[in-house]
Amino acid sequence: MREALERINKFFKKHQYLKLILILLFIGLMSFQLRAQPADMGFTDNQILKEVFSDENGRMYLVALDPYYYLRLTENYYYHGHLGETLKYIDGKWVPYDTCQYAPPGHPITRPVPAITYATIGVYEIWHRLDPTVTLMNAAFWVPPLLSILLGIPIFFIVRRVTRSDIAGIVGALILISTPVLLYKTSAGFADTPIFEILPILYIVWFIMEALHNQKNLKLSLLYALLATFIMALAPWMWTGWWYGYYIVTVFLILYLIYTFLVSRYRDKIPLPLVVDDVKTLLPIAATFILGSALLISLLYGVDTFINGILSPFEFIKIKEATKTTGWPNVYTTVAELQTPTLLEIVNGALGNTFLFILGVLGILTSFISIRYEKEGMKIDLKYALLLTIWLVVTFYAATKGARFISLMVPPLCIGIGILVGQLVNVIKRRDDELIKWILYPTVVILFLYTFYKALPKILKIILPTTYVPVVAYGFLLVLLILALYKLVDIVVSRDKVKKIVILLLALSLVLPPLASAVPFYTVPTFNNGWKVGLDWIKEETPNNTVITCWWDNGHIYAWATRKMITFDGGSQNSPRAYWVGRAFATSDENLSVGIVRMLATSGDKAFERGGILMNYTDNNVSMTVKILNEILPISRSEAFRVLTEKYHLSDEDAKTLLNYTHPEHPNPDYLITYNRMTDIAPVWSMFGFWDFDLPPETPNYKREKGFYLRLAGGDGFYINNSLIVRVPVENRDNYIVVNLIMVKNNTLYSYDIVYDINRGSVLEERPTGFHKVILKHGDRLYEKVFNGNSSYSLIVRLEPIGNESYMAYSWISTRNLEDSIYTKLHLLDAAGLEHIKLVKATWDPTNPGVQPGFKIYQVDYGQEYLN
Repeated sequence: MREALERINKFFKKHQYLKLILILLFIGLMSFQLRAQPADMGFTDNQILKEVFSDENGRMYLVALDPYYYLRLTENYYYHGHLGETLKYIDGKWVPYDTCQYAPPGHPITRPVPAITYATIGVYEIWHRLDPTVTLMNAAFWVPPLLSILLGIPIFFIVRRVTRSDIAGIVGALILISTPVLLYKTSAGFADTPIFEILPILYIVWFIMEALHNQKNLKLSLLYALLATFIMALAPWMWTGWWYGYYIVTVFLILYLIYTFLVSRYRDKIPLPLVVDDVKTLLPIAATFILGSALLISLLYGVDTFINGILSPFEFIKIKEATKTTGWPNVYTTVAELQTPTLLEIVNGALGNTFLFILGVLGILTSFISIRYEKEGMKIDLKYALLLTIWLVVTFYAATKGARFISLMVPPLCIGIGILVGQLVNVIKRRDDELIKWILYPTVVILFLYTFYKALPKILKIILPTTYVPVVAYGFLLVLLILALYKLVDIVVSRDKVKKIVILLLALSLVLPPLASAVPFYTVPTFNNGWKVGLDWIKEETPNNTVITCWWDNGHIYAWATRKMITFDGGSQNSPRAYWVGRAFATSDENLSVGIVRMLATSGDKAFERGGILMNYTDNNVSMTVKILNEILPISRSEAFRVLTEKYHLSDEDAKTLLNYTHPEHPNPDYLITYNRMTDIAPVWSMFGFWDFDLPPETPNYKREKGFYLRLAGGDGFYINNSLIVRVPVENRDNYIVVNLIMVKNNTLYSYDIVYDINRGSVLEERPTGFHKVILKHGDRLYEKVFNGNSSYSLIVRLEPIGNESYMAYSWISTRNLEDSIYTKLHLLDAAGLEHIKLVKATWDPTNPGVQPGFKIYQVDYGQEYLN
């Protein structure tokens, strides 16, 4: 038996490349398996819900919002040969033109074809040949997990190069592919750019490290430097933030050159075992990368792309400034992933817990100690620590600018953990003193037992996260089995069994927690078949020049599904339209709301753009520009002309031109969309709608006016003696409950707050309601009444019949400033009481609790009176 085991061991020793291939397959397939989990739709066991979030072939829709923008571009490129919805003749040539985004007027698409477009089409071409039911969306769904196979490879080789330890490389790679912040953004369905934010720099750093390691072989060294340069040249094609990788490596090479020059010059005076490279061999590497990258990027994308990239860090620093530059509010201050995280959120967010973060930092700090070769003893090699430190510092600073950038810190930290493990592996292999036997060994065993106990319920799920793609799932199991067999044989035939077992336990102790946190893993799509019904209606039943006005978050989905013009979306949200759309929803003046929509849908930004009539008149005073527009938009064209010429003294010609933007004779038709989540994010859009431009620009958001809705659970309605009675639970406590009792008798609305003792079953107090206003929608009837002039909150209730004159009550507490808002009248009351905006389509919204149907489409009827 032992002879057979030794033969197996010798076989793997002789064919090291086989072990290497198996390790890379293990890392790559594990990454794919973790990211394939969303395809199982584990967010529900309800088959009906699964069907709602999947296409006609049962394949899940894309998740999040931005992937639909890239899907639209990909479909355009595949079917039309260019990224635009059409081609437009501009400056003597036909250019792709996006008629959907920020429209009207839309914009030309000058960017190169995105990498994710080519990747999606590549997957589609292969898969569609095997299964004709496959769509481009289906292909896009699998691009992130397929590309993620490449994520762990450079980490493995970098750690292996620094420590000469395979198991340390595996640890670093497994932690990278399973870290939560990276897992979500690179999972199946998230067909966006995050995978390209990480991949290029991983391979650039790997090739640069190989170039430095092989300096004595000039040809090989330059080959690696050229590979790094080539990847750097491809990076702008993958992500607009490509420049951070160029800065990191360039700064490192320059600093390392200076360090090497100084140390070489004063080496005799430094009593340390330094590893010192030759400046003459470093220069070609640095020049190849720094100058070669600049040249290739300039040639491939234009000099402006390189110059803008170099200047981008200075713009990045100002990403969160509110209104100091343009005078308009900065939407980025409210985007969740751009919120400034706390130090603890950064530390915990990077790798999932503080312990791994600390290990990563320790690994980076100790990477200057080289104990790769036993015969050479311990030496000091600064290059790895310098590069990783620069990388971590730069990405840590980026993380302070927004939570979405925390993921950029993951690679250096994972490399640091791998290096730390590799250092410990080398120490364990070479030392047998009491410190190792009685301190390190017991510590590792205790750590393993603890992590294994915590991860035990998920062990089977870690081994087999999903079987959605059977060939990958069972291929992974086969690779894992072979590697486990090899490791078992290696331990059995080894003379240092204890050392090898301790090393294995150390590795498992570190990889089990992040792997356990990565299973099970699922994401819920935003797009769904409920929305699809409504959006298909817009696509098929409305004119080609239709404009969809909505809050920006779902704009990409609406543009992809309808191919209609969208007021603004996730790629154009930081614009003056955030104020105007917020104003259209937050105001209680229907004429103003319709006027805003009419202006945006027909002339876009022309009425308030910099360099336009009004901004020139006000000397670029945004506050005055907004004041004038808010004054003229609700009134007729003739009245607005009189205001502009008599009150503000504009010339007749300028006034008429401006009115062509605000009161156009042939406006584009507009459809408003609301959905349940808009109720929850009312503090955001209402803040922009109530924006006070006279406040200092640096006024923080929490000091600005905003409104909100609080959805109340429960509530019912019924008739007693021809009077409608509605009960709305307003407050629940352990011992009592507060119910608002609404009664409609002889078309008069009454409202009382009743305090009910739960334990005694008796009424403790009955008083007239404390709400400012109570609004009740019952069928086609709308009742409303003011009760308390001093209150800041109102109650909004709508009844839905459930049979036998019984009703279910949808109820919300609203801030007073939104009680009569257009949004309240639209979404909560189905446009009741409005003259120019009518509900034309309502479908199911499964994405958020609230009124159902909760995805609503309204047609805006401008009428003709405004032209008088």
